[in-house]
Amino acid sequence: MGLLDSIIGKEKAPERASVSSKSANPFVVSLAFSPLRLAANKASSVNLIVKVKNVSGETHLVSVDALLPKDAMVGFDPACINKAIEKRVGEMKPGEARDVQVQMWSNGQTREGNYPVDVTVFAHYIGYNKVLSYIKKNTSLRAV
Repeated sequence: MGLLDSIIGKEKAPERASVSSKSANPFVVSLAFSPLRLAANKASSVNLIVKVKNVSGETHLVSVDALLPKDAMVGFDPACINKAIEKRVGEMKPGEARDVQVQMWSNGQTREGNYPVDVTVFAHYIGYNKVLSYIKKNTSLRAV
């Protein structure tokens, strides 16, 4: 009777663990601003804080890229000319977490409103020229 039960399906086979228990993404990324807002119509700055945690079982070479809209009068320098920046974090061991700070500026021509910020965290292979994987996050910076 045991043979018929296993064929018919009354007994359940033991479940196997999934073969790929690894996450496709080696990082957990969160974004924050300090202070929360940028001053419009005058020179001021805020820090974009990118919190990166390596949740994979391997050491990764990490960099962080941030992009701003080309037509916005906010930037990564006091003149608001630079709209892209790369920060090389270095090697991160499994379970390690780091905060990467990126300074963002406004000037006298910055208007009130929300400005989108695109942040990408890369895991590199051998050097910073080759990308192994990446994660993208979006946020917006408010100017008042």
